[in-house]
Amino acid sequence: MERSLFGKACLVTGGAGFGGSHLTEQLLARGAKVVVLDRWLPKNSYMVLAGLLSKVDFLQGDVRDFDFVRQALERFEIDTVFHLAAQPLVPVSNALPLETLSVNAMGTFTVLEAIRCSTQTKRLVFASSGAYYGTTSGAAPIQEDDAPLVATNMYAPSKAAADLAVRCYTKIYGLKAAACRFMNTYGPGDTNFSRLVPRAAKNLIEGGDFDFGDRDDGTTVLTYMHVRDMASAYIRTAERLEGVTGEALNFGGDLAISTREMASLCARAFGNEARSPAFRGPPREVSLRKVLDTRKAKELLGWKPETPLEEGLRETFAWYREFWDRL
Repeated sequence: MERSLFGKACLVTGGAGFGGSHLTEQLLARGAKVVVLDRWLPKNSYMVLAGLLSKVDFLQGDVRDFDFVRQALERFEIDTVFHLAAQPLVPVSNALPLETLSVNAMGTFTVLEAIRCSTQTKRLVFASSGAYYGTTSGAAPIQEDDAPLVATNMYAPSKAAADLAVRCYTKIYGLKAAACRFMNTYGPGDTNFSRLVPRAAKNLIEGGDFDFGDRDDGTTVLTYMHVRDMASAYIRTAERLEGVTGEALNFGGDLAISTREMASLCARAFGNEARSPAFRGPPREVSLRKVLDTRKAKELLGWKPETPLEEGLRETFAWYREFWDRL
């Protein structure tokens, strides 16, 4: 059964971030009332640049503050919570593991407890991650019931703990909730220049070396999904939450591609095919590969990625060109 969000009050934690801003934009387009909770609101946020701020109620606060979160649920009579707030940067997770665990795991527990104790919503859509599956190299697409594997960074266990907590709360306390596991989102508004697409934009716009550092050797195979498709995945999950409560759902692009090939696609989309990407990571004996099996989301939600990769990249680089002096 599908449940419309039209006229419903939705709380988006981490809503000033890249994914949260696009989710907010799509919720507004569907007639939802949106409350955004975030610790900060950068001037270069997509929410600001796209003119969304005046259309939402913005709350500055921390998801680890139980009283603050619960009061927000009551004050705005929240129907559905989209929990995206996180510390998402892998290098930061290794430098600050305790802070990462605190924000990503304990922050999620706090939101869950606030919902459990609230007289309002019992509905949550959680932004999990493909990092749940750890570091992988197998050829077969990863299914939702595959066991978590050994990770090489502290971000992965922090998200895995939160993912498990969300699904436990559905079984123990009767919350209606689902975990959305995503892979490698790109699109307008991403200002994390350690990621491949924003880094490509920076290199191409500024005319510097087309260099992608030493974190990869260029052979890692991944899929990439436009942020609009990610936002639609959250909304489809919320609309059909009764049918997927307690579930984890994989979302990702349809094209598996190496990081070197992706960088070359970026150059072509930018209009500079002559640029040859440099990856300075040590060569791997076995290339890493992470491709998520998204059949479950397609079957249960009727969701699929709608934006072809090259088209999405052209749109993304056009956005970077337009707003570069404000980033």
